[in-house]
Parts: sequence; C-alpha cells; structure tokens
Amino acid sequence: DMAEEVVEMQKAMGGPIDITFECVGFSKTMSTALKATRSGGKVCLLGLGHSQLTVPLTAAAA
Repeated sequence: DMAEEVVEMQKAMGGPIDITFECVGFSKTMSTALKATRSGGKVCLLGLGHSQLTVPLTAAAA
C-alpha cells in the first residue's frame, strides 16, 4: 500500500521529506516520491523507466 510506504519513509526520515531523488522511472515510484515529499519540497525525477508514463501530479500541487 503506497500510503503505508509513505508513512514508513517519513517515519524513517523523522518527518516529511525535504528533497527526494527518484531514480527508477516507474509511475509508482514517481507517485510515491511526490507523496512522500513535503509541501514546498523538491522532487528530482531522474529515472527513465518507460517512454510513456502516467503520474498523478495532484500530489505535487498539494
């Protein structure tokens, strides 16, 4: 469950994450990176897993 993954990552980091580097390039990992990063934080998308991806950007707008 992505929500549980986000909670576990934030718990391990001591709170919402300031900067996230996503290096895999899959929709799920990009979505997780966007949701785990604090509002106003930075997400660096480095991975290129597929030529076309669907990533919900509403998490980035929050």
